[in-house]
Amino acid sequence: MSTTTATPADAFEHGDPKRYRRGCRCQKCRAGANADNIRRRYLRQTGRGTKRTPDRAADHILRLRNAGLNDKTIQQSAGICPDVMYRILRREGTIHVRTETRITSVPVPATGGPSGSRAYIPGCGTVRRLRALVAAGWYAAELARRLGKQKENLKQIIHRGEDGQVTQRVADDVRALYAQLHNQKPEDHGVPRRYAERARQMAAARGWAGPGYWDDEEFDDPDFQPAIDDLAVKRNDRAAVRRAEVEHLEQFGLSEHEIADRLGMAYSTVRNIVLEIRSGQKRVRPRERAVA
Repeated sequence: MSTTTATPADAFEHGDPKRYRRGCRCQKCRAGANADNIRRRYLRQTGRGTKRTPDRAADHILRLRNAGLNDKTIQQSAGICPDVMYRILRREGTIHVRTETRITSVPVPATGGPSGSRAYIPGCGTVRRLRALVAAGWYAAELARRLGKQKENLKQIIHRGEDGQVTQRVADDVRALYAQLHNQKPEDHGVPRRYAERARQMAAARGWAGPGYWDDEEFDDPDFQPAIDDLAVKRNDRAAVRRAEVEHLEQFGLSEHEIADRLGMAYSTVRNIVLEIRSGQKRVRPRERAVA
């Protein structure tokens, strides 16, 4: 994660309010801060305050996106951090007039890269490919890193549903990434096992089918739906096999951590299975208890 170093007080002249706010309490800086406060108060009283609603800035960011600029480029050009940008896009709170000016001063490109890259197309196939990768253990932050996108932007695409739209460029990038990763195990490429397991569990809870349940042309066919019932049956079969493996290893006196390492399973999952085996009763999970 990149970090930004705060500008030190010495970067500003004595008398500049910014130097005062960074700790300088000399006479000139106190006078400059007082004058700045008087000016701000006057502007507020005359209806010319320094705060604005985020609407104008948000609209301009959307125009920049539509022109083909990615979020990182927009942030660097406008001198804003990701948190500020996404708060503006959610149209929350207010922003400083200088922030609005920096954003609206970023020029909208006349062309957005390769021909046709700005065209919007149905996002069904893109969303399905991303969800299939999540089901395989590729968590959103890792996918965003490989696509050169912000995590929040990618999560919006994944979670907004198959009825949305994406640019042709995004669709092409996701298609290429899927071709590269769909038959690869995340743990073999530096992804921590706990993150991969968490992604798989989230996808399973939402009924997202993994790569094994799709042919490539089926992703873009809105009338095709993977056999979710078959998916659940196969998942239950796999769970039964894992349970039998845990029970077998547990009989040899292996610890739960050792069993988890041998089977490539999460420790918490092994722990729950062992407790069920020892108690002779299936543990009721919160979701099952709520349904009951």
